[in-house]
Amino acid sequence: RHEREPEHTRQVARLALQLFDGLRPLHGYGAAERRLLECAALLHDTGWSVTGPSGHGHHKASARLIREFPWTALTPDEVRCVAATARYHRKALPDPGHDDLLGLSEADQARVRRMAACLRTADGWDRRHLGAVDRITVVRSGDHVELRAEASDRIDEEWSAADRKSDLLRSLLPGPLTLSVIRPGHRTPEP
Repeated sequence: RHEREPEHTRQVARLALQLFDGLRPLHGYGAAERRLLECAALLHDTGWSVTGPSGHGHHKASARLIREFPWTALTPDEVRCVAATARYHRKALPDPGHDDLLGLSEADQARVRRMAACLRTADGWDRRHLGAVDRITVVRSGDHVELRAEASDRIDEEWSAADRKSDLLRSLLPGPLTLSVIRPGHRTPEP
């Protein structure tokens, strides 16, 4: 009811879950966190419905709408985790002093940081809301992590946004993170 671009949120959810699955050996989370990430990804832009055309503060408005909805399928702690994950899909990084994290256990704050890292990066990969990225594959070599985006068209703007929005993900990884693009028919990634 509140989502203006459901294709975008479905694309971001799909990409965020691919990142989550590919990074599972590093974060160790399972089906419960995957479900919460999917909820946050599908709801991350609902705040646009109450912020007007500029979208200023829509990430905070999304978190508020999620917290205020009378959920029956999520526990109160899960609702707070989903809301905080959606809130951190843009702008400031999670900070234990932020209202959105107050009251969450240290374990839940860690879950939010890791889920938000996937959501932020996935949102960058759909910067123009065109669904241009077909798939994200996570490739690990020691401590180095590479995110390979498969796309048939040029996605320079998406690559740039994903690189910028992977700030939280970079802070959580044990080593460097690189992003690359693979086009159909090409064997090697493009930086």
